[in-house]
Amino acid sequence: MKRLNMLRCRPVKGYRPLDARGFNLIEMMVAVIIIATLVLIAVREYGEYVLRAKITKAQVDLEELAKAVRMYNTKEEQPFRIATFTILELGSFVGTYLEKEPPFDPWGTPYRHNADMGIVYSIGPDGLDSQIRVIPNFPSDDIIVRYMPQEFFITKVEYVDANRNIRIDFGDRIDIFFSRPAKMTNVSVFDFITNYPERALGSAIVSSPPKGNVLSFLFASPVPPSINIGETTIRPRDFIDSIVDCSPQPQPLRKHDEILIQSRRM
Repeated sequence: MKRLNMLRCRPVKGYRPLDARGFNLIEMMVAVIIIATLVLIAVREYGEYVLRAKITKAQVDLEELAKAVRMYNTKEEQPFRIATFTILELGSFVGTYLEKEPPFDPWGTPYRHNADMGIVYSIGPDGLDSQIRVIPNFPSDDIIVRYMPQEFFITKVEYVDANRNIRIDFGDRIDIFFSRPAKMTNVSVFDFITNYPERALGSAIVSSPPKGNVLSFLFASPVPPSINIGETTIRPRDFIDSIVDCSPQPQPLRKHDEILIQSRRM
């Protein structure tokens, strides 16, 4: 019996307990596949993060360029038409309307400008300018910022208490803001219709430059204004030709909108 017990306790040659064995081939392959999958996911997520960061950077740059072009179009006689934002082409635009030399986009190419469409843009990661040539069945990755709305209309009308006496009287004014740069020639109070009440501008006169995004009417004698802030509305008359869109692709002034006159916060 003693000999039998000894035989039972003697380990078999070449045998190792279960917890002492290493990985077999299948287990190693599974582990490698899991690790590779995690690495691929991490690389993809990092790539998408980098792309999003570059797109955000391009959008910030384009907003600055759009602001500069908008200011140029408001102040200059001819609209801005330079197609590529490089220091050699921009000249005095840098320092006058743009604070510093324009950067390249995150993919190393200059930012672009299309005056006819009213946009500034980056051609994106693929390096193809889809604003000039559209490739069928090929999605565009251009990053675009529009500095000019597609339509020409009044965006807002504000009453300004210029003499700060908390009364609507002579010396005060209203400012009419347009969506696109406008050329204003021989504009008069009769070019606009008011309601609640009618003829609320009195004998106001134009007191703004002949070109820009803002038309100002100064309340003058002898007929005083009768506007009611938050009630009186204003719109251009039909067939008005004294206010003309001077953008590269002129649009007619939208007539049917009645804009509420609001008080400007001082």
